[in-house]
Amino acid sequence: MTRQRIKPIRSIVGLGLIVVLLVATPSGLAETIQRAPCEAVESGDFERYRERQLATLKAEQAAATRQGLSVRIVRDLDSDLGTESDYLARQQPGVRCERIVYESDGLKIRGFLWTPSALAKNQKIPIIVFNRGGSGEDSKLRPNTQFGFERFVRAGYAVIGSQYRGNDGSEGSDELGGADVRDVLRLATIARELPFADANNLFAMGYSRGAMMALSALRDGATFNAVALVGLPSDFRTSQFDRRFSPSSPQMAAARAQRSAVLWAERLDTPMLLLQGSGDPLVSTAEQTLPFAARLQALGKPYELVVYEGDSHGLILNGKDRDARILNWFERFRR
Repeated sequence: MTRQRIKPIRSIVGLGLIVVLLVATPSGLAETIQRAPCEAVESGDFERYRERQLATLKAEQAAATRQGLSVRIVRDLDSDLGTESDYLARQQPGVRCERIVYESDGLKIRGFLWTPSALAKNQKIPIIVFNRGGSGEDSKLRPNTQFGFERFVRAGYAVIGSQYRGNDGSEGSDELGGADVRDVLRLATIARELPFADANNLFAMGYSRGAMMALSALRDGATFNAVALVGLPSDFRTSQFDRRFSPSSPQMAAARAQRSAVLWAERLDTPMLLLQGSGDPLVSTAEQTLPFAARLQALGKPYELVVYEGDSHGLILNGKDRDARILNWFERFRR
């Protein structure tokens, strides 16, 4: 992808001094996480992966077109996702995938952990807490999510992510930003206590609903060096959320506010990288991204915003640049 296709809208402002508060936790906490190897890549796995990506992109492009948004129409993703040989090459030794189970509010929650497969004894590496998008089984984490986060793991990071309660066999009910935020808080605490974790370097990354979850965790006491947010829905008071949260219910009004980072942005001091597609039909750049960035600007909060012209919700068409920017952002705030 050429840089001419990318339009930075805001630059970082007012960074100042970023302080990481180390949370005191009981010794042996990491033992509360159960770990098991992921299943091996099966025949046809790449085709299933590609079909999911293509179906998602086509649906988003159709929705964007109906909304009058300018999108880059793509019918063949080979140039963006790569070929099957590219996919299989990323499954070579070097990245270890594990399924995990941990406890949150007494519930057993499932997730994944991706790490470098050749960690030296006593080696400490930074951790990324990844927050998935979607609700229910939609967009749940899989062993091959983002090729097993290969770009991040090969850059020396471990990535840990939760399915949230009520998903993929996890106990409890998915509340889309309610009590399930505590699943993220708990995972962040566990991440710091992993035997290979560099406790001074914990980061968060979130896509769509997951971006909201990451900010909600920050609001509720999580500490990260920096966060990267892709397709953030920052205001749940807009009409697109009426189906999930009835606009006529006072209780739902409170629930919407609880999930709307634009209303409590003053409580967010962690450096935030906002990445958004101008053709995103699910999270409006005009209604969600720009007002949130303007709020951060007015408050003098540390952030950077990049809008990819013609791309959609997950920035599938600019995946390499997206990941490179996230890695560069995290490197800026490593200690």
